[in-house]
Amino acid sequence: MSLRTRLWLVLGGLFLVPLVVGVLVVAVVVVGARGDRLSTSLDVAAGSVSAELSDDCALVGVLARDVGFAAANGSPQEAVRSAVTGSTGDYAVLLGPDDAIVAQQGRLPEGLQPARLPSCSGNERGAPVVADRVSVSGVEGVESVVVALRLDSRAMQDLRLRGGTEGEVVLLDGAAVVASSLDRATARQVAELAAGRRGTVDADGWTLQVQPPVDGAPWTVVVAAEDTGSDSTAWLVGAILLAGALAAGLLVSVVARGLSQPFTELTEAAERVAQGDLETAIDASEEGEAGRLGSAFNVMTDELRRSLRELERSREDLRDSLERIGDALRSTHDLDGLLNVVLETAAATLGARSGVVLYRSGDSLQLMAEQGLHEADLIAPAVVVPGQGVLGRVVSRGTPVRGRIGTGDLLKPAEGEPAEGDVLAVPLISMGSTVGVIALYDRNDRRPFDAADEDALTTLAQQASIAIDNVQLHNEAQRLSTTDPLTGLWNFRYLSMSLAREIERSTRFDRPLAVLMLDLDHFKLVNDVHGHARGDTVLRELASRVQEQIREVDTFARYGGEEFVVVLPETTVEGAAQLADRICQAVRREPFRVEGEEPLDITVSVGGAAFPEHGSSPATLMRAADRALYVAKGAGRDQWHVPGADELAR
Repeated sequence: MSLRTRLWLVLGGLFLVPLVVGVLVVAVVVVGARGDRLSTSLDVAAGSVSAELSDDCALVGVLARDVGFAAANGSPQEAVRSAVTGSTGDYAVLLGPDDAIVAQQGRLPEGLQPARLPSCSGNERGAPVVADRVSVSGVEGVESVVVALRLDSRAMQDLRLRGGTEGEVVLLDGAAVVASSLDRATARQVAELAAGRRGTVDADGWTLQVQPPVDGAPWTVVVAAEDTGSDSTAWLVGAILLAGALAAGLLVSVVARGLSQPFTELTEAAERVAQGDLETAIDASEEGEAGRLGSAFNVMTDELRRSLRELERSREDLRDSLERIGDALRSTHDLDGLLNVVLETAAATLGARSGVVLYRSGDSLQLMAEQGLHEADLIAPAVVVPGQGVLGRVVSRGTPVRGRIGTGDLLKPAEGEPAEGDVLAVPLISMGSTVGVIALYDRNDRRPFDAADEDALTTLAQQASIAIDNVQLHNEAQRLSTTDPLTGLWNFRYLSMSLAREIERSTRFDRPLAVLMLDLDHFKLVNDVHGHARGDTVLRELASRVQEQIREVDTFARYGGEEFVVVLPETTVEGAAQLADRICQAVRREPFRVEGEEPLDITVSVGGAAFPEHGSSPATLMRAADRALYVAKGAGRDQWHVPGADELAR
């Protein structure tokens, strides 16, 4: 075998082996990361769907109790009709002795009988409904009430949206499909794959997350997604391998043709190096080309050893970066935590001694994260005005800046910014607007930041911007889910959670708690005579006037229609009565005005209740306040009634 052939093999090994190993490592990392992301996403989605089902189960229980209360205070038929047409229930029925139907409204899935509807907390859960049955007292001929939500295709799609998943959702009772967002055949296939399993399941091109039944959600929840990423990854790995092999083959051929003389020592040394012995050295004392070649070979082995050490350090940096990225994913909904992780990752990746992250707050930039400035005897800029200083210009122009501080117009620092050293700063962009800046100061090896560093930090900032967008969207979604869109007040869902939380706190610390329920007097006439648009304006004005009377710690929510509720922590019966009187006065104080329309004299009736004197649970406390409200209305409206409180002068 000729020397050229041997050189070709040795150099081919030096180029191709690292290439193949590198590509395979990247492929494994990419596939593993994709699988981990998908598994994590489905796991979170399954938990969210279970939580939403629990909420639905709790909701039908509340609706059932409301129907019983409404039936006790009015017509049974009107009570079930209100539960279906005015709430979120699909079916409501009042049952008498021997489960005889007294009144019903809505429609059940075919084949289901009202008396046989399964309960969320019961053993029969194979029917495609979320239902609850509660006993009723005080209504002649009525023993119980049942309220149900259908689990049809539209309800399952809504469940997917509320659970925040793009995967498909299947509910199982054992191995039987209860409801699904898939077609029947595919749902049965998914059920067979999930049967008897839990956690993450990969089979037949599907990735499943199987969530067993939990309290309040008695179905097995399966969130399924088709895995389409493996084929594309295989094609990508193959293409990279082929391109790398062709490039390496061409390079090795050129080098081999240039080495024409058979140097045995060089061949043997090269073979030892190819086997991994990087400590091999050649005697370079000879003159001429052989000596120069020996010297070059020794330099090459030194460079290989240095590269190996740098590769080991790079692997450590990569591992640290992956850990930081994992931290960022876990704190995706925490903006402060996210920005701290981004800064730590940027400083570690580029070897910066210090850095800051500033984020827009109003008309200025506020310091959100800082690293290493105190150790470098630098001052962290607490506030920066856009357009001023190095960081302010980055925000105003939306473009990166790098260089020596003070050497150009763009690098002139503002008051509070570091006045010397190297800087690399890039903008943070969210929803198309520049919202902040990441800045790094001085490298540990004292080299200036270069274009590659700028590209790396820009890429990291882009990824951070995507995460920031997710944070903003999540916060907005949370706000919308608990806010009434008309008045901007808390909605019924938030009210239920807040009242339960305040009752628990009052019980634990033995502190007073009160609730006021407000109802606009003759509000139907406002809508009938002046239109619903004017009615909406009245509701918003009422919300504004009441908010002026309450404290920041109080919870003010729209209960439904023209009814509102105020939860008053640390408030006695007398305090609730005083606030009720102030609210009545604030509403009647002056007419409700809209430019170009007739002023309206609006009044409000208020009923109050205190914990635990009038109720020991959210439901009983609200019922007590509702009864007090009806007393105030029955006494002529435009007044309040709080049991146990002395009447104030009106």
